[in-house]
Amino acid sequence: MSPSKRREMIRKENTKLSLTRQCKLLKISRSSIYYTPVGVNAETLKLMHEIDRIFTKYPFFGSRQIADICI
Repeated sequence: MSPSKRREMIRKENTKLSLTRQCKLLKISRSSIYYTPVGVNAETLKLMHEIDRIFTKYPFFGSRQIADICI
């Protein structure tokens, strides 16, 4: 069973089993039940594409050389 399906099995309102115990039984980390994914904004996505374009053209460049070109 996938971790996402196991996370769906957690019942936060269950008073008989604590969240810690439920997570242990389902073998998932307790912090994963509180995490909500954050989307990527358009500006960050544009920058990531630019970095990818430069790295594809110059795979021997390091982070400093790529940053010099991006700026």
